[in-house]
Amino acid sequence: MTDGILQSWLAHFCQFTGGVRRGVVYVRPERDDEQGTTVCWPPENAGRDLVEPAQLALADDQAIVRQITPRGAGPVSMSVVAVPFGGEGLHGALVVEVAHARRWDSEPSCKEVVDQLQSVAVWLERFLRDALGRTQLSLALQVVAAGLEPEGLRDAATAIATELAISLHCERVSVGVIERGRMRVEAVSHSADFDPRSQLISDMSRAMEEACDQEAVLTCPFPADAPPRVDVAHQALARQQGAAAICTVPLASRGRMLGALLLEHGSPDAWDARAISSCESSALLVGSLLELQRTSGEGLPAHTARAMRGKLRKFTGPGSAGRKVMAAVIGALAIALFTATGTYRVRSDATIEGRIQRAVVAGFEGYIAEAHARAGDVVTSNQLLARLDSRDLLLEKRQSTGRHAQLSREHREALATNDRSRVNVLRAQIEQAAAQLALVDEQLARTYLRAPYDGVVVKGDLSQSLGSPVSRGDVLFEIAPLDGYRIFLAVDERDIADIRPGQRGALTLAALPNQDLELTVERVVPISVDHGGRNVFRVEGKLDAPVEGLRPGMEGVGKVGIDERRWIEIWTRGLVHWLRLSTWAWWS
Repeated sequence: MTDGILQSWLAHFCQFTGGVRRGVVYVRPERDDEQGTTVCWPPENAGRDLVEPAQLALADDQAIVRQITPRGAGPVSMSVVAVPFGGEGLHGALVVEVAHARRWDSEPSCKEVVDQLQSVAVWLERFLRDALGRTQLSLALQVVAAGLEPEGLRDAATAIATELAISLHCERVSVGVIERGRMRVEAVSHSADFDPRSQLISDMSRAMEEACDQEAVLTCPFPADAPPRVDVAHQALARQQGAAAICTVPLASRGRMLGALLLEHGSPDAWDARAISSCESSALLVGSLLELQRTSGEGLPAHTARAMRGKLRKFTGPGSAGRKVMAAVIGALAIALFTATGTYRVRSDATIEGRIQRAVVAGFEGYIAEAHARAGDVVTSNQLLARLDSRDLLLEKRQSTGRHAQLSREHREALATNDRSRVNVLRAQIEQAAAQLALVDEQLARTYLRAPYDGVVVKGDLSQSLGSPVSRGDVLFEIAPLDGYRIFLAVDERDIADIRPGQRGALTLAALPNQDLELTVERVVPISVDHGGRNVFRVEGKLDAPVEGLRPGMEGVGKVGIDERRWIEIWTRGLVHWLRLSTWAWWS
């Protein structure tokens, strides 16, 4: 699949790049017994003559440019450009044959083509490395699939060893597991039965233990550029069994060594960086798979004992000082929870309200003409808060005044003519007109809305409602005094049974977070209300001392002290109540 993608890409690149007549992507093999990858364009032209420039570019580790003189005379000349790429287990080169109309003696044009090929080579290296990673993943998945099909540790290990031997062309692959601190060879590829007491199995076990003790991959022959390792058991196994190359990969799961894979190959150059990487990728999954197969066949007692041994090993083994300190701290906290006592407090949301509140209402239907105060303003007694439109009332007062004057004049004329019956009628009409005039004067006085006492406006803002109509009885302002407050606590229904009048507590407001206000419970209102989706009861309290800066509507958190209890009872009270209620509901 990778060769097909490279073939398509090379054809696209050569066809759409001006002057390119042929192209080759060459990937050098890691071992002498393997063949390299060569992809050519056009496909019918083998392009094998371009492999030599690719090998030269790889040997020199730099781009090369070679001029070619075509047969026959003509203005067209050709050049071969080879650019190497890769590193760390992947080496290759991209080679193109370019035809141009002038001689290849222009340094800028040569550099331009080389730069273009080097940019393309970066993409080629990334693509081939991704393909190599997918190959390693495919091998690991094949190994896992082979190990999941059988039931039992030995059958699964045999299937894994056989699959690795076939996929990696190994002469023999062995799987070892650590049991009670000792390495035991569990399976050998292509072998359903073997003698665990034989010298071969003993040598394999020592080689596996050597790799697991160092927690590193060991190979024999040992690479010259690798860090120093102890490989005595591997050299002894190679001499006794005549193995050309040995590679041992430790198996681990959850940070614990479980065993090892021992792979024997007939070629001395078999274990290059790419092959070792494939083995390590497979080992990452094989360790967890073997652990799963081993534990799946255990019973409940074995599972429990293994879990307890693991926990005990963490706290008693070497290198667990942090866990030991944590266990000691947890033990001390548990003792303190069951012995130490503290004050049990009921926590609730709290709100400051004025002890009394006066409402300023509209005395008649009208319109808002002026607004001089709004919520949050501190006002004094008789201060003007707002004014209603009085134009209609002034017209009505003028009309009432004129009628009163007219009736008074008619009354005097009736007195002059001594018309007693008319005098009595006019006297009654004059009194009615005077009452009407007094009513209009009263309504005019009520157009001025004033503060009833010194306080703060807790509700009402008419500054955005000028000209809006109001009806008689509409509440326009609410005013609370500055020297009288009460506290409302929203106590949850689960805690209301512990609240009694006379209990003391503390209050912290969001506006005064650094000041604790002492309070005393005065009254428990026996009516529940909804508060944020919870069923709560209102508890009234008062401050023990006046506090400056309080305003009605401030919110905070109040805590009422109940009694002395153990810390474990205080912290688990909610859980215990829930368990009791749930148990009673389930059993009844």
